[in-house]
Amino acid sequence: MESMISQNPPASTSGQLWEDHVTHVQQVASKFSFWVLLLPAALCAWIGTQSQSPLWEYTLKPYQETYAPAILMAAVGLAATMWIVRRGFFYRWLTILSVCLLCREFHFWGTSTGIYIAIPLVMWYASANFDSMKPYVNQRLLVSLFVGAFITYFFTITVDRAVWKFLPNHSHWRNNVEETLETLGHLMIVAVIIISAFLPQGKTRADAAS
Repeated sequence: MESMISQNPPASTSGQLWEDHVTHVQQVASKFSFWVLLLPAALCAWIGTQSQSPLWEYTLKPYQETYAPAILMAAVGLAATMWIVRRGFFYRWLTILSVCLLCREFHFWGTSTGIYIAIPLVMWYASANFDSMKPYVNQRLLVSLFVGAFITYFFTITVDRAVWKFLPNHSHWRNNVEETLETLGHLMIVAVIIISAFLPQGKTRADAAS
């Protein structure tokens, strides 16, 4: 009886899981290079100052609403193909993520709010299978492009909500910046898929067991 009483209580499983997720976020953040943010910054500057350029027309919403779904459909197709070829968790996860983004781009019912639930769940899914993600998370270029894409997405939300209305000619460039940067974010996701396909990554133990 005494030995039973003196036993230490089991560690909190939920607490350990939370610590693991925090550690995974820190590992990803350590591989992020801020240079990638020069891409959206340069695009913003160009849209805001080059409205007389003939190319500026292609930043208009009607054009971008054609480009964006096409790019995300390419992302879904590429990720699904790599999933079939390599059978790894990473491409299964990228396929799910790309499908979520595509559904949001098509403005299906509930996706405007649902995307804010889906993305955290998809990220949690990646963290819960972090061992399968490690070969790719260790690649600074992939991490920088991926994190850069989501920072770009977040910035488009601030533009949509008129956070930057104090800037000159805000009403003139607001929609162009929002739509074009969103497309840039999609292109970054496609770049992650394409670049990762050329990395000589074999299956991890976790992938082999699945």
